[in-house]
Amino acid sequence: MKKKINLFFFGAGNIITEHIQAAKKFKEFRLYGIKSRTFSKANSLKKKYKIHNCFKDYKDIEIPKNQISVAIVGVSIENTYEVYKKIYNLFDVCLMEKPLGYNLDQAKKINELSKKSDTKIFVALNRRFFFSTQELLKKITKEKSKRIVNIVDTQNPKLCSNRFPYKIIKNWIFANSIHMIDYINIICRGQIKKIENIYGKKDNVKVLKILFTSNDICFYSQYWNLPGPWSVSISNNKGFYKLEPLEELSFRETDHISFQKVKRHKLDLIFKPGFYNMYRNLSLFVQRKKNNLVDIQKSLNLMKIIDKIKKK
Repeated sequence: MKKKINLFFFGAGNIITEHIQAAKKFKEFRLYGIKSRTFSKANSLKKKYKIHNCFKDYKDIEIPKNQISVAIVGVSIENTYEVYKKIYNLFDVCLMEKPLGYNLDQAKKINELSKKSDTKIFVALNRRFFFSTQELLKKITKEKSKRIVNIVDTQNPKLCSNRFPYKIIKNWIFANSIHMIDYINIICRGQIKKIENIYGKKDNVKVLKILFTSNDICFYSQYWNLPGPWSVSISNNKGFYKLEPLEELSFRETDHISFQKVKRHKLDLIFKPGFYNMYRNLSLFVQRKKNNLVDIQKSLNLMKIIDKIKKK
């Protein structure tokens, strides 16, 4: 019989509810504890999902001995670092909601603190785990020709200004564009050798050309405060592939006249897209099997790319 993996949830908002619902589908996970700034919200989730413990204070947290314990951190972006400081050395594994801090400096602080413990840290970049994204990567991996990638990033931080403090809105490219910029990271091969601004100098509308050592090229279009969906498209010698919306893959390969559409996977309809796959990969990691979780170093490198794009 496999040992149970104890999950501790930090936060009690909608995103933690999504984590709990996905985790419950895996028998190896035990919903062991929850802690939130608002005890009543945490206690409500404890009762609803039959979580074993609800902790009022960090000093009350009890870690079962000789068992694997995992922290799931889903607090507000501005509080991520403060919560992490209190728990960084308590758990075997920590899965933190994106981003790794609200800017690069915060990400570096979390990274430095992580070096003081043996806790393995991962960041929950759930778009990587969409079934559509996984299918896209399968289709393009074997083709070695140059990739021409178009990323359309539409945001409206003004609409969120009443829900987030100014420092988050000011760094919105870290808070939410991180998902789109991560597609650059996982699709384009090699290292970035040049980032060139080819249109616009303001934060709200600009187009960047990003060149890679592999000869892949990415056009990152940032259209903020304008309507439109997120989209990712790729052209190579084999075909044209598009995610729009990101949960759906359509493609036309050289031996087909018309576009083909891949049906959305039911697990990305039942759960928040990507979450089922993410927890499957968390289970694989704990079992010391091959997985695709995003560790803190990869996440820090992503934050560095975002910082470079922000400054262009």
